[in-house]
Parts: sequence; structure tokens; C-alpha cells
Amino acid sequence: MGRRAAAEYVVAPADRLVDAPTSIPLADAAALPLAGLTAWQMVFEHAEVQAGQRVLVNGAGGGIGGFAVQLARRAGAHVTATASARSVRAVTALGADEVVGYGPRGRFDAVVNLVPDAQIAHLGGRAVSATLSDVPGAHVVVRWDAGQLAALVGLVDAGVVRVDVSERRTLEELPEVHRRAGAGLTRGKVVVEP
Repeated sequence: MGRRAAAEYVVAPADRLVDAPTSIPLADAAALPLAGLTAWQMVFEHAEVQAGQRVLVNGAGGGIGGFAVQLARRAGAHVTATASARSVRAVTALGADEVVGYGPRGRFDAVVNLVPDAQIAHLGGRAVSATLSDVPGAHVVVRWDAGQLAALVGLVDAGVVRVDVSERRTLEELPEVHRRAGAGLTRGKVVVEP
């Protein structure tokens, strides 16, 4: 099968680690780094979201989208989110001012895109995407930043940002988790525990 993508133990340089949040289970904290840092960098570095702006989070029902909604709201933006029907309640609970179906209309100051092949160029503003789409702006690939992760941990422990764990699965169920995620059938973060 080649290289494995999940493991019970890993080795990492000490200077790349930060303390885990103390307010949530350690397994849930594992859902924070990749999705949280991606959202942080999309919202603050690339889209440069500011207070009073209108922001669209396209695909807010996933892990990155849930963090992006919370961080944009924390910045003082009015957040419109797209989400499937099964995610509307959760996305609203994370702080979206309004949740609409896919194919949003209107003009926005910033667009955070998480939907592959999205047609969003007509929505205006600074656009960033973590997927392949017609976004004329930045395509974001997350980079490690211990300072940003430590800030996220602080927001989690302060109760300002929530880690939205929607499912808990075992390592044996990982192939099914990947199949469901690839088919767009997951919401929030899925935590895989031994």
C-alpha cells in the first residue's frame, strides 16, 4: 500500500510543537492544526478580512469552512456562508450571519472558497481558494506557523473558537472516512482515534 497517511505515533521537532488546548479532549485538538491554520491564513493573510466587510465562506460546512466562519466573525465581518442542508444548523451555530445554498449571489469584499470548481469570480472582492476553481486571486496552500497555531489554541481555550468535531471513527474505519470525505458526505471535522 506504500506510505501511510495516519499513524498512532509521529516524531516532530520540538520547535514545531505548541501546547494543545486544555479545554477540549486531546483527540479533538488534533483537528485544529491543518484546518485551523488553513482558515487563519485564508482569512487574515490572503483575504485580509477586516471589521465591517461582507465575507462569503463558500463551503462552510467542512472543517476549514467552520474555522473560516468563526475567524471572519471574530474579525468583525458580516459572514455569509454556503452549506448543504445537513450543515446549515452547525454553520449558523459557528457564527454565520446567514447561510445560503450553493451558487450565491451578491457582492462581497472577500470570498473564501472551499468548493472545487466553484464559479465565484463574479462575486467581487479579494478571493482566495484552497481548491481548484475559477478564483482569480490566491490559491492557498497552508504553511506551518507555530505562532498562529498558538493563537488558535488560545482562542479555543478562551471559548472564542470551537473545534467542530462531527464524528469519531477508528483507525480501521479510515478508508471509509476518506471515501465519504471525497464524496462530500462529511461535515465538520472527523477525529480518528486508535
